[in-house]
Amino acid sequence: MMEEKQKDYFITRYSLIPDKQIDIDTAIGISKESKFMDWLMSFQQEKCKETTYYNINYTLYCKKISEYCFFMSFAKELHDVIGEKTEDGIKDIPIKNYKKCNIIIHTLNQWMIIERNSDIYSTIEYQKNQIATIISRFLKPKYLYFELGIMTEKNNFWQYVAANKDSLTDLDVTFSSPNFLRGLDTVSDLLHETNNIYNNTSMSIHLKNEDGHLNIDNKNPFLQDAIRYSSSGCGKWKVKSSTAKVYSSTDNPFIVQLPEDVSQLKDSDLQIIESTLNHVQKLDSESRKE
Repeated sequence: MMEEKQKDYFITRYSLIPDKQIDIDTAIGISKESKFMDWLMSFQQEKCKETTYYNINYTLYCKKISEYCFFMSFAKELHDVIGEKTEDGIKDIPIKNYKKCNIIIHTLNQWMIIERNSDIYSTIEYQKNQIATIISRFLKPKYLYFELGIMTEKNNFWQYVAANKDSLTDLDVTFSSPNFLRGLDTVSDLLHETNNIYNNTSMSIHLKNEDGHLNIDNKNPFLQDAIRYSSSGCGKWKVKSSTAKVYSSTDNPFIVQLPEDVSQLKDSDLQIIESTLNHVQKLDSESRKE
């Protein structure tokens, strides 16, 4: 029996950022999470949603598969050429070619587990940014912005720091606006405070020492929280040494594998998805531990 072909999926966490302009739904107490859930549920009536961005057509399909879980197909229209045989030779025929990636959405934990497809986008970073941009277009009438952050292994950051402790020159950490993560109070408090003052949707910290003596202390409570927060899909980090390659959170996202035909959503596929979500829960919990 042939082994079933597997596809790589990278794990992200989404952030829902409300517009400061108060709409009617917000005024009567409807939360941003409820607005997003309503949008997902609307696929039951519309079946698919379409939009055009920079003259490229996108189509989204979505099915609810459990209380907190949805299965989405994200398709990008590409233009291709096929060769057609004629009496006079081979004629080039332009065609529309839709390339897709599957996405598992878990609304309770705000995960999006995205199938890697290099036919659509060259890098994981670019793929998740474009998906976020397209979903944001659909959520704009609900006065919401949508962001995705890659979930990664925080220990890789500290291993790089330890290996290059005598030559560290730069540290950049970017945070999404206040998210729901618990246990990361120092970062969350800072983000809430700055958001209330400046209405910012993200915040970045840049530390630099050109001589290579940047002190990145793994005992520093704020820095611990900052790396855990950004590694949990609520931002990103990048660290640089004068003697080693630049290293960033986007270099090593958490990867899981699912069967190539999981989109058929057979009973066995649903069991695999449930098992994958349990695995992601463990990864998520570990990434936030001290």
